Amino acid sequence: MKISYFETGRYDVPPDLPREWPVPAAAYDPAVGARCLQAMVERVRFVERLGFDWVSVSEHHYSPRILTPSPVVSAAWLAARVDSIKVALLGPIVPTSNPIRVAEELAMLDNLAPGRFVFGLLRGTTNEYLSYDLNPAEARTRTDEGMELIFKAWVEPQPFGWQGRHFQYRTVSIWPRPQQPGAPLYALGTSAEAGAFAARHHVGLGVSYGTFESMGQATAYYRQQSAQYGWTPGRDDIIYRANMILGETDDAADAALARRDKQAPFPVRAGLRDALLAADTTRNIAGEKRPANVGGVLPISFCGGPDRVIKQIKRCREVIGAGVLDISLTDPGGGNTDAMLDSLDLFGRKVLPQIKEI
Repeated sequence: MKISYFETGRYDVPPDLPREWPVPAAAYDPAVGARCLQAMVERVRFVERLGFDWVSVSEHHYSPRILTPSPVVSAAWLAARVDSIKVALLGPIVPTSNPIRVAEELAMLDNLAPGRFVFGLLRGTTNEYLSYDLNPAEARTRTDEGMELIFKAWVEPQPFGWQGRHFQYRTVSIWPRPQQPGAPLYALGTSAEAGAFAARHHVGLGVSYGTFESMGQATAYYRQQSAQYGWTPGRDDIIYRANMILGETDDAADAALARRDKQAPFPVRAGLRDALLAADTTRNIAGEKRPANVGGVLPISFCGGPDRVIKQIKRCREVIGAGVLDISLTDPGGGNTDAMLDSLDLFGRKVLPQIKEI
């Protein structure tokens, strides 16, 4: 199994910071922000020394929870400062973006550092749509059309026009083109549509934060759809992103989980949350509509000392079939960055050597 570290550019949140999304821009301290973004380079160098395979970055807006609104900028900055670890862009958020711009920027990264990047494209969540004034009801169709346009722009040898439902271009002919073969590609999402899209286009699938059982249903559907399109996904074609609390002992990790559950998240304020949920629904693999998750604390999928976490990872591999585990190692010290680094070090020493071959 490959292991990826999800780097968020975490902001040092003071106790008096407003706890609703969107967080007022006036609460941002430029000195703190600069220090936090510099610190992510040191964390990535650290996990590279520990033997992690990838570091991942994502796209998020209007919040200190993930201080990376531009994953392309984050990825370029990190790739220039590490030696060999792959950098996975898991964004960008396609429906809020110009797909030709995305195609050009990712192709440029692929040429600047061939073989160093992994690209994942996703639909995003309802609060992200609000950042760019996107109607949530259009997010799925904009995502599919935008991704198809990106894929075509990467391989079409001649200039072409595109007159779609959401995007119209008289002429498309991007320079530079990606390397051949290009970076590994993934569609990110847990819906039936995401799994079917990934299968139809022979790309990997990234799922996140759900239970092993629900994510196992999503990846089983993806494999089933892939078989109908005449191919079989490999081990590395499924990514599972999840939160982890790792302690020296099971009791220490359980105590950290209890502390975390008492911490205030950055939820969308109540009236806005209700409006977003009314506007947006997602479909599971059975075709049932269910509201999208907006705000709140994301669940912990792995919690324990090294031995218990190793057992959980093995079960994840069996149920979900993920060949890449993208983890956010939650700070076990309740806000102490040194404690979070200690947890990463513990993972590198006690867990990583035991799971590489599963």
